[in-house]
Amino acid sequence: TMPPQPMDEQEWETATKKRITAAFQLFDKEKKGVVVQEEVPTILRYLGVYPSEKMLIQDILPSMQGDEPTAFVTYAKLEEVLLSLIHCKAADPDPEDILLQAFRTLDADGKGYIEWDRMKEIMQTMGDAPFRDKEIEQFQRAAMDIDTGYVFYEDYVATISQQQRDNH
Repeated sequence: TMPPQPMDEQEWETATKKRITAAFQLFDKEKKGVVVQEEVPTILRYLGVYPSEKMLIQDILPSMQGDEPTAFVTYAKLEEVLLSLIHCKAADPDPEDILLQAFRTLDADGKGYIEWDRMKEIMQTMGDAPFRDKEIEQFQRAAMDIDTGYVFYEDYVATISQQQRDNH
């Protein structure tokens, strides 16, 4: 069998436009060809685009607004901006953001921490390949606050991100 050919520009654009359209339609409930500006970040994440807050507020939203800022964004504007964002990978997810997002999902009440017992249970049961005891112990040593028994995940993510930067 032939190896799959890399997509040419036209195929890539067609496939990407289909994904953008599908995402847009989830939020354009009244089929008016517009979405509420507040939903743009959700649409971006749904498509695997994770801009920083700053990039979102200073660049992305203004470029979707056109000359007359409104509370809505049209499909045409969204598509145009998204095609270029996805193409140049300007907002590929930062590992730090992905990690924080995952912890925040577990921290449904937004307390900023996860109790160790709950964290351990998740690590033992979630996904196709649960963590081994040794991995759980290592994570506990690195991430759990001894006094409270909590994982303050923002601190943990900041620490490991700093270590990765120091190692490069």
